[in-house]
Amino acid sequence: MKYGPSLFAIIPQLTNNEKTAPLNRISHASEVNKIKEANALDEVSVAGFSDDELRECFFSQSIDDKLKERLVKMGYADQIPTDQLNYVRVLYNDFNGRATVGEIVVNSAIAKQIENVFYDLFLHKYQIGKMILPDAYGTRISESYADNNTVGLAFNLTDDNGGSLHSRGYAVDLNPLYNPLIKDNGSSLSVFPMEGQLYLDRTINADHYIHANDYAVEAFKKEGFNWKGNATGLNDYKHFEYSGAPAQTTSTSSAQSSSASSQTDQASQPQSDQSLSQPVEEPVVTPDQDVTTPDQPVIDQPVIDQPVVDQPVIDQPVVDQPVIDQPVGDQPVVDQPVDDTPGEIIINPDGTMDGESPMPVEPDVIYPEEDGGF
Repeated sequence: MKYGPSLFAIIPQLTNNEKTAPLNRISHASEVNKIKEANALDEVSVAGFSDDELRECFFSQSIDDKLKERLVKMGYADQIPTDQLNYVRVLYNDFNGRATVGEIVVNSAIAKQIENVFYDLFLHKYQIGKMILPDAYGTRISESYADNNTVGLAFNLTDDNGGSLHSRGYAVDLNPLYNPLIKDNGSSLSVFPMEGQLYLDRTINADHYIHANDYAVEAFKKEGFNWKGNATGLNDYKHFEYSGAPAQTTSTSSAQSSSASSQTDQASQPQSDQSLSQPVEEPVVTPDQDVTTPDQPVIDQPVIDQPVVDQPVIDQPVVDQPVIDQPVGDQPVVDQPVDDTPGEIIINPDGTMDGESPMPVEPDVIYPEEDGGF
C-alpha cells in the first residue's frame, strides 16, 4: 500500500536551504507570461499565485518606436528624451474588485518605485478606476481626467496641476475624477477636471476619495512621494509627486532647441489644432454659480477677400411694338323696347278711342219706294 513519497525522499527537501518554492507548489509561469503579454484593461486571474509570481506582473521596459508613436499622439514633442522614460506595467483592482492590467509611463529614475507603489496597492486591494496611457484621448488630456484615468507622463497641464513634473514623468494623478484639484481664489474656486465639481465636499469620507489617512498616501510616501491634497489654498487631491525630482532646467541648448522646434510646428498648424495643445485651464466656481466652464480660446478666423467680378452689361434690343389700328365701326342702334303696357282707355263721343281716327260716316241713301217710285 502506498502512502505517498517515502520519508527518505522528503528529508532532503526539508533540509535544503536553497529551495525557492514551497513543497508541492504549482508553478504559474505560463499564466504570468500571458499576463505580461495581455493588453491594458484586460481582466486577469492571479488565483494561487505566489508573491514572487505576482510581483513578476509588475515590470518596466524602455520606450521603443511603437511606444513613442503613442506618446506623440498624446502630445509628446521631445520635451524629454525617450531614453529617460520607462513604460511600466502593473495590475490593479478596478471598482468591481477585478484584477486588471494597467499601464503608465514615468521617468526611468522612478520606474522601480512606481512598480512598488502599485504592487503595494494591489496587495491591499486598493481600487483604481482606470489606468491606461492617455494617447486614447489624443492631446485632450482633460478628457482623460474626466474619464477617471490614472496617469503619469502627461502634457498640456497647467503649473497648478504640476505640469512641469508630469511632462518629465515625475508625478502621478490617481483617480483624478473623484479627487480633483481645488484652488481657492478668494471669492471663487478653480476645479480640475471640471467634472470633479461633483466631489468638492471633502468633509465626507466617500468611496474613492483620497484623504490624509488614505492608504494610497502611505503607499506613495514609502517610495518617496509627496501628496498635494493637504496644500493650503491649492488642494490637489489626485496628485503625488516625487520629492527627489530635479529642478527643470530650461537654459540647456537641447531644451531651447526642443522649444523652438515645438513653436515652429505649432506655427505651421492651423489655429484650430493649436487650441488643442494649449494648457488646460480650471473652471471657476463662484458662490452664486456652481461652475463656470473654462474660457475657450478665441480663434481668429482668417478674412478671405472675395474677388470682385464685374458683371457684363448686356444691351437689351429695343423692340418697337406694332401699333394695331382698331377698325372704326358704326355702333349698332339698339331699339329701345316700347312699353306696351296699356294705360287709361278714353272713348270719344264718336265712339273712337283716344288717338284713333274717327270712324267714316256712310252717307244717307234714299231708296225708292216700291211700286210708286218717287
